Amino acid sequence: MVRLIDDQPDAFAYRSFGRRVFFTGLFIAMIYAAAGTIVLQESEAIMRQTGMDSEGIEGQVTGAVVFVMIVFVPLAASMLMLVNFLNRSFRKLEVEQGLPLTMLTVSRLVFIAAIIVALAPLGLAIDAPITAIKFYQNQFMPWFFTLVGIGLALVLLAPVRQLQLRTRKLLWTPMLGGMFAAGYLVWMAHSPAWDISVFQLSHENLDTVKEFRTSFTSTMLTCTVAILLCCWTVKRNAASILARQKKHFLTQVGR
Repeated sequence: MVRLIDDQPDAFAYRSFGRRVFFTGLFIAMIYAAAGTIVLQESEAIMRQTGMDSEGIEGQVTGAVVFVMIVFVPLAASMLMLVNFLNRSFRKLEVEQGLPLTMLTVSRLVFIAAIIVALAPLGLAIDAPITAIKFYQNQFMPWFFTLVGIGLALVLLAPVRQLQLRTRKLLWTPMLGGMFAAGYLVWMAHSPAWDISVFQLSHENLDTVKEFRTSFTSTMLTCTVAILLCCWTVKRNAASILARQKKHFLTQVGR
């Protein structure tokens, strides 16, 4: 076993790295699934309790604040925390991490921008509530989810790129899984189905509301599956480094 560690000391580090990536992806997937579930099952209750389905501007503003704080800000803020967690994992590896670390740094800036997009209009709610509500109704969804999609792509593809540098192999499955999750999110953010946002939910346009809720939830769950596939494949490929080294070691002992 000493020979094994001397031959390839980073094999154990990459196995640990793969596990960290998988659990990070699992946590991200849980957040996406929770966001979809909240919009599907709790949106009517939030509308009722905040007066969002009434004509008063106060109910619209209150509902916007509630949805921003319990659905959208946690999406970006949790991703920001996980980027810091992954960043520490990358620094423990011995292979050059220049591009992967740069991807994580850029993703951190993107998620900060997404949080600003979500929270900054709330400052207008005091002096110009109508302007704030119009922004949430018309521009918020494409802006916010475009930023989140770009950041998600960078977070998912950074570990894939790191493994490619280590194994010198193209990892198509996790790469396509990460690109699909991020691309599908951005595409849906600009689709006609999301022209109506959660800030326009009311009983006056109930059919459109149901369409949006179903679309949003299915998108979040689809992204959840793609994220899990990407991170599980990264974990499997990272663990295979140690498995191949053990096989090589036993072969050498046999000789």
